[in-house]
Amino acid sequence: MATLGFGIIIYIVFNETVDWTGGPSGLSSIPSLQIGTIIFDNDLYNYYLVWIITLCVMLLSINLSQSRIGRALRAVHDSEVAARVMGINAWFLKVQIFTVSAFISAVAGSLYAHALTFISPASFGFNFSVELVTMVVVGGLGSIYGSFLGAAILTVLPEFLRVFEDFDVVIYGLLLIIMNMFMPGGLISGLEMLAQKVVLKIKKKRHADA
Repeated sequence: MATLGFGIIIYIVFNETVDWTGGPSGLSSIPSLQIGTIIFDNDLYNYYLVWIITLCVMLLSINLSQSRIGRALRAVHDSEVAARVMGINAWFLKVQIFTVSAFISAVAGSLYAHALTFISPASFGFNFSVELVTMVVVGGLGSIYGSFLGAAILTVLPEFLRVFEDFDVVIYGLLLIIMNMFMPGGLISGLEMLAQKVVLKIKKKRHADA
């Protein structure tokens, strides 16, 4: 909630600082990204670049989650008090992981700006913040693959919600409520539990037939 509130403050600041950010009109004529002699000035180049960076971020996330820091983060997530008792500096760990996530977000924002060659505060308003939170909750909190699955679903879903116009935020809210009620662990966790139940039923049926 604090992050969402901070996002609203930043959105207002960007709207008011017209001299620096262009205000509601935003910044246009942003040059295409260039790495060496390669200029990413078309959709195909940007497509490959985004996927390469996405795979790198996924590998980084998997490696981080399986490291000592990743185990410490899971301990803090499960019980911060217990983690502190075990000697984990929870505060410093949170600062570290927040810095890493901010770096990844900055890279994503840079790619977005250079790909569209235009950026404005309206692109990152409250609705977008809610959408990002919904992606994580739908995919699964604490699941790397779930985050990517949630992002994929919530990227395609708006195309089906255009008929609802300004009520898309309400639908996102309902989706969050439904996920928290029936699949609190997200889709990945829910699918794993469903698969386990199916396997268990098959084993019971085979045992009964035998």
